[in-house]
Amino acid sequence: VVALFADSTNAERPGYTMTERKVSASFENLFKQAEKDRIIIASFASNISRIQQVIYCAAKYGRKIAFSGRSMINYMSIAKELGYLEIPDGVLIDLDLLSKYPKDKVVLITTGSQGEPMSALARMANADHRKVSVGPGDFIIISASPIPGNEKTVGAVINELMKKGCKVVYESMY
Repeated sequence: VVALFADSTNAERPGYTMTERKVSASFENLFKQAEKDRIIIASFASNISRIQQVIYCAAKYGRKIAFSGRSMINYMSIAKELGYLEIPDGVLIDLDLLSKYPKDKVVLITTGSQGEPMSALARMANADHRKVSVGPGDFIIISASPIPGNEKTVGAVINELMKKGCKVVYESMY
């Protein structure tokens, strides 16, 4: 290798990024904290290994999972088809069936970790989502640090979710 050119979000921050093993342990702790709540996790749709961790954790705690957001649904169906994503039998449910289950038995994996205005999480926060309403009894985990420049939009979504009575965990909180 003569030269490697790369960029990294938050490269200017001192210290180290948490390992995926620690992220997995954090999910375990958060699932325990949210034992009576519906869990909604916002992540990058392209972070398949992170979504896999959530799926394993949901299965361990006897929860069904559903996907929300066009890119999340597309990425997950392709990843599953190509064998990059393992979803245990009986764990995945359609978003339309979400309300048929008790809140403490489901995990919704969604787009919107960067506060994108048209993302599924932003639409939930603004009471504009066609299939999901949020409020008390929802434990929302934003599983991605804001990309520089997105802090205001992420903050606005978090504020709206909190105004609706949701518990929100984000960035270094977990």
